[in-house]
Amino acid sequence: MIRLYEFRGHRYLLRELSEISGVEHKVIYARLKEGWSVEQAVCIPSVQQRRAGVVFNFLPVEGTGAGSTAQESPEITFSEKAENA
Repeated sequence: MIRLYEFRGHRYLLRELSEISGVEHKVIYARLKEGWSVEQAVCIPSVQQRRAGVVFNFLPVEGTGAGSTAQESPEITFSEKAENA
């Protein structure tokens, strides 16, 4: 039997939730089995995801807003006050 999980107003398969969040489907399944809510199981990063760096799997309503359009800014300048801090 195929199970659908409700997340943010939509219904998803477990693998779809994994693709959306970047959390492995096995981890989500184990969390749900332990009694976690779908929101917790999907949104709380696994231990190996909690490291510094750039995250490419933000949901459309999360993150910096730059998404895949972020670009380098080689001409960026800083105020004198910030440089001397």
